[in-house]
Amino acid sequence: MTKWKVAFFLLLGSIVALIGIFVLLIFLPSGAERPAMVEVEGETAFHVTSNKAELNQLVNYYLAQEAGNAPIDYDVYIGNDVELYGSFPVFGTDIDYHMTFEPEAQKNGNIVLHQKGLRVGLLDIPASYVLKTADSAYAFPEWVHVVPDEERIYLSLAEMRLDNGMRVKAESFDLKKDNIQFAVLLPEGAAE
Repeated sequence: MTKWKVAFFLLLGSIVALIGIFVLLIFLPSGAERPAMVEVEGETAFHVTSNKAELNQLVNYYLAQEAGNAPIDYDVYIGNDVELYGSFPVFGTDIDYHMTFEPEAQKNGNIVLHQKGLRVGLLDIPASYVLKTADSAYAFPEWVHVVPDEERIYLSLAEMRLDNGMRVKAESFDLKKDNIQFAVLLPEGAAE
């Protein structure tokens, strides 16, 4: 054999050996273990902290999306209280109203709005009357319960479902300290 043939077969053998080693390294297990999914007791939640300015934007965006062509026109402003500004048509003219509520986060994750003040035009009218009128004139979402006799509005966040099946639960709603916290809950079985 000539030295060229020997060199050729040595080169060919080393190329085949390198390819074989490369293929072997690719197909051998990596040794990295997949972490086990940790089971979480109860519901899986993401905790969200917000402030009044961010919540104002969220609430007014939601109202713009949901209101459509509702017969009652209103805006919500969240300061040290929840303020509701609006108007409703009476005999072809709009009557302005302003209501203030003190929010309270309940242990079950819902929010109760306690009525504090009300003004209709320049008159002081019983809040129960205005709440009853608003409840009958406007189709609130299923999770908003107006209770005129108690002068309260219950925001049953447990009944509110987001489009993706997630739910929201109020954890803290302290407007004076600008501390607003929610838990966003995954649908049951989503984390499995």
